[in-house]
Amino acid sequence: MRMDRTLIAIPCQLCGLPAPEPPIQDAGHAFCCYGCREVYRAFGEDVFTAAKVSPRNTANTVPEPQGSEAFLWIDGMHCASCEFLIEKLALKHPGVLAAASNYATATARIVYDPALVQEAELPALVSRAGYRAQLRNEPVPEYDEGMDLLRLLTGATLASSVMMLTLLFIYPIHAGLLTVEDYGAMRWMAFILTPSALFLLSSILVFYVGWPILRGAWTGIRAGLLNMDALLALSILSAWGYSVVQLFHDPIDLYFEVAGTLVAVITIGRFLERGMRARATQSLNTIMRAWSPQACVLRDGQYLMCELADLLPGDRVFVRQGEAIPVDGGIVEGEGAVDESLLTGEPFPVLRGAGEKVLGGSVLLEGNLEIETGPHIESRMANLARILWHTQSAGTGLQGRIDRLARAFVPIVLVLACLVGLGFHISGAPIEKALLASLATLIVSCPCTFGLAIPLTTAAAINAALQRGIVITAANLFENSPDVDVIALDKTGTLSTGEMAVVEVIGPAEIAARAAAVERHSPHPVARAIARLDASRSATEVDIHPGRGASAVVAGKRVAVGSRALFATLGWTIPDTLAQEMEQHRHGESVVSFVGWDGRAEGAIVTRDSSRPEWEQVVARLRRHSRVVLLTGAEHPNGYQAHVDEVHAGVPPEAKAAVIRRLKAKGRVAMIGDGSNDAPALAEADLGIAFGAPTALAAEAADVVIPGKRLDRVIDAFDLIAITRRRIRQNLGWALAYNVVAIPLAMAGVLNPLAAAIAMSASSILVVINAARPMLRAE
Repeated sequence: MRMDRTLIAIPCQLCGLPAPEPPIQDAGHAFCCYGCREVYRAFGEDVFTAAKVSPRNTANTVPEPQGSEAFLWIDGMHCASCEFLIEKLALKHPGVLAAASNYATATARIVYDPALVQEAELPALVSRAGYRAQLRNEPVPEYDEGMDLLRLLTGATLASSVMMLTLLFIYPIHAGLLTVEDYGAMRWMAFILTPSALFLLSSILVFYVGWPILRGAWTGIRAGLLNMDALLALSILSAWGYSVVQLFHDPIDLYFEVAGTLVAVITIGRFLERGMRARATQSLNTIMRAWSPQACVLRDGQYLMCELADLLPGDRVFVRQGEAIPVDGGIVEGEGAVDESLLTGEPFPVLRGAGEKVLGGSVLLEGNLEIETGPHIESRMANLARILWHTQSAGTGLQGRIDRLARAFVPIVLVLACLVGLGFHISGAPIEKALLASLATLIVSCPCTFGLAIPLTTAAAINAALQRGIVITAANLFENSPDVDVIALDKTGTLSTGEMAVVEVIGPAEIAARAAAVERHSPHPVARAIARLDASRSATEVDIHPGRGASAVVAGKRVAVGSRALFATLGWTIPDTLAQEMEQHRHGESVVSFVGWDGRAEGAIVTRDSSRPEWEQVVARLRRHSRVVLLTGAEHPNGYQAHVDEVHAGVPPEAKAAVIRRLKAKGRVAMIGDGSNDAPALAEADLGIAFGAPTALAAEAADVVIPGKRLDRVIDAFDLIAITRRRIRQNLGWALAYNVVAIPLAMAGVLNPLAAAIAMSASSILVVINAARPMLRAE
């Protein structure tokens, strides 16, 4: 039996909610419910101290300037140093308060003061520096490979020709295999025509194929930044310029092939990079378009369809049965059953009418509603899209440190190359050898590999996640996510589906057939479950009572199916014996639908939230490496206890965060929940996964959002995190090993400029290939 209690001002010792009268007590402490008391009994006095600890998402955060924010697509980013350049250029404008960008996804986020600069002006602040920017609400252009492919083919063809001529006429003399006299009558071809052809072909390579590199370097220099493009441009122009000078002094001592090979290999590498980045941003665009529905708005006495971005405060939005409610607002007309399970975790629809609030992202199952928007246009979909943009346009912590190191590394490399050349010259080496050693050091030391190691791997991971319906909401997830020791699972909406199933039918044999005939006309989850019982009969004169049930004429009799409230509205009676028999279901997870005709209830049908079909396999997989704990508000989570390591039953949403804090004493904790009521626990956990729906509060608190119904995506999320972390370590390890080995060899004069160019380009391409490898097995 439900106990009616009067709330007084005594707060719950655990969660702070008002405790009832008489209070629920234990060891002198007052609690608001039995779940909070059981949490205290499980963890003791330490739970009160743990409750004061700030969750991870609010600790050690740096306040950001307040202002409006805008997100941009950026075209023309050449390397990770472009992130710093774009941020620096944006911050030059007095109206820009903060800026962040991400090279791998070609996106930027700008916080600005609307009083000083308008959103429409922001793209011009970046585009003037040689980049092309556009606002996120503008369609992102399809990646056109035409120009890049033309440069790639031109570069590969000309570089092959330059290398072939060099191998035929230049290298044999350098290697001592031939002398000048050995060419005989072909000397004019070897020492006049070939150098001229090398000059012409390499000039096309440098100034046409390599134009993006030169442009990127010049853009950085104009902004006062020595970026990676500047280092590459200096290496290319040094090799080309040295060869041009030697063309008039010693046409045998040429290194046009170094400049050509460097341009060609960098062009190939960037072609691969751009393709990957384009796929990542196109997935982002597709996901966000799917989460930007239209709304039916009353304007000038007519209903018009418009985008969410065009809604104004005070607009009247009309929502029909079966549609998603696009924005938060208040109901001004109509009544309906609203499915808020995606937002609140509550599996059962609630009746909403005039004067009540509804949340954007919930679904209207029955009835029609007219909603008035509030002073701020908000919705679950828009909130998630904003979070996704935050993730895509943010530079992660480790990547930020590496980018700063790379920017500092450029002037260090320039100084180092000068010192190497000076050292060789002082030691008595010819000036040509000193210049070549200096050039090889300059080429081989380019920090491109470090700049690619994290952003490309992260972009590939985000792309793979989006393809599986997984949304990464924490920019530093792949760097900071721990190896999990404990996994806490919310039951309702996570292990269970929130979809109702019939578990018991009480009454005469015709109960099921008559009830199914009536409920077949209602979209309510309980009605759908009952309708599946029988399909032999049909109903007419159907009357839907939103949130209460339905009635219709079946075989000449008016049949009603629904709650006590429906029978009270109709003035029908419920026999005491039937009412008492159904009392056992009032405090569990079951829903009782009374069925009657001739003005009287003749029986009842009991429905219950059903388990997800794959939950046992998923839990078993999770238990292979972690301890699995079940959190539920139900007093008796029947059928689940045997499959997990620990159960906390009767835990209200307010107490879940306290349970997570105590579990963290046993190791690193991941929390998997399904709605806003799990947001505190998701924020408290070391790794938060919001499953089932991208709700505003849950998505803000979680690191990962998995919309939909497939619980096995949780396994994919854990696998993706582990694989991405391993790839990042591999790429950083390779970058470090390459620099440790190659730089000393170049400084010692062992590597010539051509070998240095091949080594530098190959290291970058290896990182790209490793990042581009499939993250997860194909389905």
